[in-house]
Amino acid sequence: MPIFDRGQYISTAALTNFWWAAARADNRAPIPASLHHRRNCAGLSHPTIATRKNHYKMAEEAPTVNLLDLSAAAVACTVSASRTIMKIGNPDGEKNVRTKTDGSFVTDADVAAQFIIVKALRTISQAVHIIGEESQEEMEQLKKDYDFLDNDILKRTRQEFYLRRDSETPTETETTHLPLGITGQSPQLPAEPTFDDDAVIVDASRVCVVVDPLDGTKSYTQGEYDVVSILIAIIVDNTPVFGVIGKPFGYTGYNPIYGTKCVTFYGGPLMDGVYVAGGKQVEEAVVNSNEEGLITEDLPRAVISSSRSKGVVQDFCVHMGEKGLVYPEPLLISGAGEKSLRLVLHQKNEAIWFFPKPGTAIWDVAAPDALLRALGGKLTDKYGKEMDYSRHRDDFENVDGVVACVDEKLHDRCIELFQVGDWLERR
Repeated sequence: MPIFDRGQYISTAALTNFWWAAARADNRAPIPASLHHRRNCAGLSHPTIATRKNHYKMAEEAPTVNLLDLSAAAVACTVSASRTIMKIGNPDGEKNVRTKTDGSFVTDADVAAQFIIVKALRTISQAVHIIGEESQEEMEQLKKDYDFLDNDILKRTRQEFYLRRDSETPTETETTHLPLGITGQSPQLPAEPTFDDDAVIVDASRVCVVVDPLDGTKSYTQGEYDVVSILIAIIVDNTPVFGVIGKPFGYTGYNPIYGTKCVTFYGGPLMDGVYVAGGKQVEEAVVNSNEEGLITEDLPRAVISSSRSKGVVQDFCVHMGEKGLVYPEPLLISGAGEKSLRLVLHQKNEAIWFFPKPGTAIWDVAAPDALLRALGGKLTDKYGKEMDYSRHRDDFENVDGVVACVDEKLHDRCIELFQVGDWLERR
């Protein structure tokens, strides 16, 4: 049973952060609509409060949240959660594997990681909604005292956001000396940079954070750690604007965050792109297709579940191959987070995740949705409809499946092809 959490873990730090964010917006004229761009999350509104007195009065009635502060906490707490996941996953750790009512596995690491993430996010806002995969009851039974936020990593994340988003520092400097980079070296930066764009300060009631604290639990229980991921997404007005995919045990070819083993990817419309934490910006994929039916090595590849690849999933991927849309042999990959990351990085021409039936949940797709939006991609159900992240907490399953793609045109062509014939009725 997922949680729909609000207003927990009240702390002095959280209240201080809230009033600090409110004070920053005082006496600030609204930004003209003509100056807005993708970075304001496709129309995120901003406060137009004229005086401190009026702002505080409104804040008491309708709390606001700074989306960049919330995003920085999401990146930083991924590191803290990773440390606990790794510790419990060690040979000396106790995973305490058990089965949920839906038949899926859960471990102490799942619950501990969610506890850490929720507590960290609550230091930024007490008012935003948080939907997590693990139950509130499990979290309440967790009596251990975990480190939920590494303040040094949080500081470095804020500085890196400043470089990515607000600084005029040349690109070469950004990619060789980033605060989260493996060397820990960076240009001279403000100790506590502020984000003065009013478009990132929104009514907290418009914001929901969706968390999968440990994606790939089955693999984790078997000691197969490569596919394990942490997924966190920030949703505004039912639209994913920021996503994090964290790899607690590292990721081949990518450097971990300074002082850790965790490799993290973050971004979305809020950041105007997708980035490796401490590393380069992820480039948009160039997708080739050949609708004359010729099979070439540079065709995009489909990624499908290694355990649920039979039936309509594999058959339709073969059908797309016959149409020249994808390479006819899909890649078998475990874990929603790992499949999504394969699309984002596109290292072996991975371009589409096709799963047109129940079996995934909103926390499996929210973070990938945000990242793909920033890369020109698209994520919907099998009918081409965007995901509804405002669903009730008990209605978390994506009953109409998921079709995610790094290229919007390829996605739309796939959806169009799937509507022809009897594909919709197949299982």
